[in-house]
Amino acid sequence: MPIGFIFSLPRSGSTYAQRVLSAAPEIATTPETWLLPALFGIRSGDAPLADFAYDHVRAGLDDVLARLDDGEHAWREALRAAAEKLFSNFVGPGQTFLEKTPRNALFSREIVTTFPDAPVLFLWRNPLSIVASMNRTWGRGRWKAHFYHYDLYLGLPALIATARQFAGHSNVMAVRYEDLVARPEETWPAVFAHFGASYDPAYFQKPPKILSRMGDQTGQARYAGTATQPTGLWKTGFGGELRRRWAARYLAQLGDKNLGFMGYDRGTLLDGLSRDGERHWSDAWFLGTSRLYHLIEPYALSTKAGRTGRHRFARR
Repeated sequence: MPIGFIFSLPRSGSTYAQRVLSAAPEIATTPETWLLPALFGIRSGDAPLADFAYDHVRAGLDDVLARLDDGEHAWREALRAAAEKLFSNFVGPGQTFLEKTPRNALFSREIVTTFPDAPVLFLWRNPLSIVASMNRTWGRGRWKAHFYHYDLYLGLPALIATARQFAGHSNVMAVRYEDLVARPEETWPAVFAHFGASYDPAYFQKPPKILSRMGDQTGQARYAGTATQPTGLWKTGFGGELRRRWAARYLAQLGDKNLGFMGYDRGTLLDGLSRDGERHWSDAWFLGTSRLYHLIEPYALSTKAGRTGRHRFARR
């Protein structure tokens, strides 16, 4: 069964891209499934907190798979079969299922390896624009980016590494969100062709909505079609000195080569920041204690204290 993937961070325009592509009759999709992080996370990444001994799960699976001539291949085939079985319920004749879950980022290399023929789209967005959007959408203007350490410091480097590794493969494509909205008639036809779908300008002018608990609901409510306004809003998201210092450190950590690979220049991004932009009195607290937040992991402590099933836990 044909499956295609959009790889991106949260707040990168992936829901917008998914909506536009879903307008084509050759594309079937659903809201974010979050299936593949769960499947691939069974044996890689930080072990999740569970009532059963998760280290024993990994030890047991590793022991069983080691008995096969190619246990890793057998494991990938099993994961692929599980995903295809579920996704096939949403696909009609001649359709490709489009999977988009931002937390796929950290497992992007494993996913591309497991689905070697699947069309893959890496969707880049200016990292500072992502952070500004996180703060506005989920923090209501307060600093919220510390909550998404997993995406910003682990997910994005993983995406870049995977895109580098598979660059040049015919089934792999990369595009910037800014180009999709600024020059839609130039960029969208190639994206549709990449997924084997027919193209019509009406698809990006008024894409169908994908309403659910997961995915970006903000953009769907605010913009009926393709809008260029969001691409410049990031400049006013770092009005305070603490925010601008954080932006400089983060871009330096990403590095000029990685930024250039995505199509961005560190100096240009920093020069674009407005000193008259957003700031909040709580910036000093959230920016100053972010390392402590991730050391203590309050979500994990809450779950360990409760163990009732009502608590939730995620590495943020």
